[in-house]
Amino acid sequence: MPGDPEAARHPTYLVRVVRLIHRLRPDAPVEDVWRLLGTTNAPHEKWDLWSANDLRLGEGARLATERMNELLAQTPDRVAHVSELRVRENLDFRLTIGPEREELNLLWTDASGRLCGRRFTDAQTELRLVCRGDPDRPDAVRVAIMPEVVYGKQAMRWVRTEAGLVQRMGRSRLALADLAVEVRLLPGRLLVLGGRRSANLSLGAAFFYERRGPDFWGQTIILTAERLLPRRVPEGGTIPFLQPAGGS
Repeated sequence: MPGDPEAARHPTYLVRVVRLIHRLRPDAPVEDVWRLLGTTNAPHEKWDLWSANDLRLGEGARLATERMNELLAQTPDRVAHVSELRVRENLDFRLTIGPEREELNLLWTDASGRLCGRRFTDAQTELRLVCRGDPDRPDAVRVAIMPEVVYGKQAMRWVRTEAGLVQRMGRSRLALADLAVEVRLLPGRLLVLGGRRSANLSLGAAFFYERRGPDFWGQTIILTAERLLPRRVPEGGTIPFLQPAGGS
């Protein structure tokens, strides 16, 4: 019920995630889905910093959803993996983006415009996300996103959980804090995350592209988020490739 004190203390959000994966073929160029999207409400300086590092943010609604569904049906070298997550407010969750790499070399630009570089071994790229409410729009969800690199061997480390700090087996992490960004999602809107493969050492190339044999494959992340209300079943169908409630 809307007045449920437990729900007020511990809001929960339903996050629907689609991983859209496609093979880059010179003889069959992939349509640029980004032309279907508008800019997000993220600050301009954050948008510029993402762009400088070959990372992309976009927001869309029904038109983008319908066209992406058409592309999936028409293109043989494109697949989608769909998942749903239920997450607590202000508790982070992660999306693993790239494959495990024995070696990963990265160049990126920080908020001051300085070019940074680093070599990682046994590395994997992730996005760390947090959902929270919007005090100005009860029906909106604020989604914070930060790119991270996980690297090295497993070891005992302190990690944050709902119960506080506990020791668990884990790996080293580099949080690219300058690129942390928060986007406000309204009902029925979807957030699209991706990259450009313009430089092999850039963040966009490392996070969203990989070589498989002779081919390059690209990945695009599409997500929506909505607050779960007690005793109310989510409607669904607000993100591509998911059937609406009651659909076949």
